[in-house]
Amino acid sequence: MRSALVVFGWAAVLLLAACAAPQRLAAPAVEGMVRVPAGAFIMGQDAADGEVGVEVGIDSMPRHRVVLPEFWIDRTEVTVGDYRVFLAASGHQPFSDWAWSNTTPREDQPVIAVKYDDAAAYCAWAGKRLPTEAEWEKAARGKDGRLYPWGNRFDAARVVSVENGHFPDPVGSHPDNASPYGALDMAGNVAEWTATWYRAHPGSDLQRVAFGEQYRVLKGGSWGAPEVFLRSANRHASLPELGAPAFGFRCAKSQP
Repeated sequence: MRSALVVFGWAAVLLLAACAAPQRLAAPAVEGMVRVPAGAFIMGQDAADGEVGVEVGIDSMPRHRVVLPEFWIDRTEVTVGDYRVFLAASGHQPFSDWAWSNTTPREDQPVIAVKYDDAAAYCAWAGKRLPTEAEWEKAARGKDGRLYPWGNRFDAARVVSVENGHFPDPVGSHPDNASPYGALDMAGNVAEWTATWYRAHPGSDLQRVAFGEQYRVLKGGSWGAPEVFLRSANRHASLPELGAPAFGFRCAKSQP
């Protein structure tokens, strides 16, 4: 009888301990960033997606499955105001001109003409990093391989592109240009630096002299780009030391 009571007592203790065990909580929100959960997504595109040509899109073929851990990415592109704070606080040398052609940049517009190393330096100063191409693409298009952040049909009213823009709009001006995770302006406005070297996608037999560790990938198209460049899968490659008027960036960080 006593042994039965002892067993019952230990069972009760274990049950209470299990009930009291802390549950895994969701990661806390990171100010100014959106969470992209761990898991697989469809990266790249196929000829069936349309408008894949020799110069545009062929380097983003084929579609393939990529698995990523959880990460966070800035909700908006880094602004002129953000970048001014960084310059003042860090002593980092600013670029020689803001490439705005006689127009004074607004504090809430995305910073432009930023070289790769300048973008990486800002992200490091902010306790973050540049996203990889795969992270950027998943944050833009979600898990289902959609062509644009909002879906598969192009809508010029949602974006700042060659059809309707001469310079980028203030960040977040187009809330209907939101990705499945809530990141804004991932199509149009400015092309965004990623940390990835320009190489062929897995499963591609494409060969280019530019492939290797000399060009970095930018994503998202820009205010000066036509529709086909605004697809989330499409890529632009640039030498890291170039900072064009259409180039900007946003930062990412691993699970906090």
